[in-house]
This record gives sequence, C-alpha cells and structure tokens, in this order.
Amino acid sequence: MDDTALIRQTIRRCTAVLVVTLATVGVSLQRSSEASYLLILATGAVVYLVVAFIKVDPPAENTSHSSSTEDER
Repeated sequence: MDDTALIRQTIRRCTAVLVVTLATVGVSLQRSSEASYLLILATGAVVYLVVAFIKVDPPAENTSHSSSTEDER
C-alpha cells in the first residue's frame, strides 16, 4: 500500500471509532425506544472495525523473479 491509501484507511478506522463512541454515549443518554437508530449505527461501525482489523491483505507478488516452473527448465 502506498502512503495515501494507508492514511485513508487510518482515517476510516478513526472515524468508525468516533462513531461507535458517540453512538454509545447517545444510547446511554436516551431511552431504549428512542435509541434504535443509534444502536444500528454503533453495530455497523463495530462490524466495520472488526472486518477492517481481521482482513489480511495478500502479499504482493514479486514480478522481478521468474516462477518456479521457469527455474526448472
């Protein structure tokens, strides 16, 4: 990943953490019947964070070396 992509990823993750925090505070300050949208918002942000931290990027292929079948020839 280049620097720009890493910065964008970090901003998305920080935004998701802020959304979870604000939604959790909002839920605690409202009655449960009024906080349904905040619960959905907080749940979606938590799911995004879990997926973002669990998802592993595949290693980049090294194109400068030949494949193993070409080495055997």
